[in-house]
Amino acid sequence: MPVENGDIDAIGFESSLHTSVSINNAMNIDKPVAAKIILNLLNGKDSGEDFLGLSGTLYQCNLIHSEPRELRRTNESLEMSVIFRDRDSFENWHLHSKVREYWGEKFENWLVKTPETLEEMDVIIEVDRVENCECNTSDFFILQGRSLQFTDELTCGSCLKQVPYSRIPLYIKIEEWQNYHQRFYLNWLDSGIFEHDAYNELTNYSEGKLNKEGERIRAELCNHFKAPVYLSYFVEEPDNNHPCLICGEKGSDSGLKRPSKICKTCNTIFD
Repeated sequence: MPVENGDIDAIGFESSLHTSVSINNAMNIDKPVAAKIILNLLNGKDSGEDFLGLSGTLYQCNLIHSEPRELRRTNESLEMSVIFRDRDSFENWHLHSKVREYWGEKFENWLVKTPETLEEMDVIIEVDRVENCECNTSDFFILQGRSLQFTDELTCGSCLKQVPYSRIPLYIKIEEWQNYHQRFYLNWLDSGIFEHDAYNELTNYSEGKLNKEGERIRAELCNHFKAPVYLSYFVEEPDNNHPCLICGEKGSDSGLKRPSKICKTCNTIFD
């Protein structure tokens, strides 16, 4: 049956519209989504502290961009604002195998219903563009405590890009240690009543609880990746001359412009 010109135009318009919608849908799928997760407690008297690690799990599973700093209590519910990496993460985070493994029983026993996930529409999203390591093998990795950013915390020594936490098993509590480190860093930076204590903890390289935990995390990462992992300790005024902060030796060439030295005895990296 012949097609009239008007029909051709209509078909062309419909095809163009379908293509446009498909492209827009694809773009929307990849965009970050600002949202609020609401946990309705079964027992209103519960403190809700048992859910403090949920955001860390979402971050380590590569579902959200950065871990929220607070879990807000509202009457008998808990709320936290997050930025999901994409539409699929927003819609299906609760179905992730690790989320179900670690949190499924708590959701079932301690909540009135499945967590609610509400998209926040009038939010301007600003997300750092972080390049992730895609190397099959790496010469070594650099572990550094969190300061003000969520970048350069675990770096590949071959490509110098960030290693996403989704590549790290959840039994390695790297996100908990990073939060711990950041609290001390911010207390030192604020120059308030906790400045001196925070500085002492950051610079007690051998015996401080913070850095001993960092060394434990480093050793676990080394065992997981089957490659050396070097710890970059906090230094108030970095320069090109300081030795290994553990043993005081000069170290050997790291092969990088900065940090330029490694101590294979103490598993440290420094300038």
